[in-house]
Amino acid sequence: MDGKPVEHEVVRAINVFFITFMIIFFTSILLISIENYDFATNFSAVLATMNNIGPGLNLVGPTSNFSFFNHFSKYVLMFDMLAGRLELFPLLILFHPGLYIDTVKSKMHRRANKQND
Repeated sequence: MDGKPVEHEVVRAINVFFITFMIIFFTSILLISIENYDFATNFSAVLATMNNIGPGLNLVGPTSNFSFFNHFSKYVLMFDMLAGRLELFPLLILFHPGLYIDTVKSKMHRRANKQND
């Protein structure tokens, strides 16, 4: 870039982000395709929510809205919207059980140390 080689760590970080984005993107499409709407509707609904681009195509076009989706699909699309706005990794860390296990263990360890003092 600008006549300089890009560092391996930068390329790796970009690859990890891209793969994570694609996994969430295609998983979301599969999850909302349970309702049997056409591919353009499902694809553009996920694309519009993850990338915050506004209206999609077909049933989620500029003259329509997302109200016809069932509750499960709306939750998937809400997750996609949060992932798009808050970034992928902070949102995925929020759902990682290790975060809460470590927090609980550290609180229990501090309480035990206070009682021993």
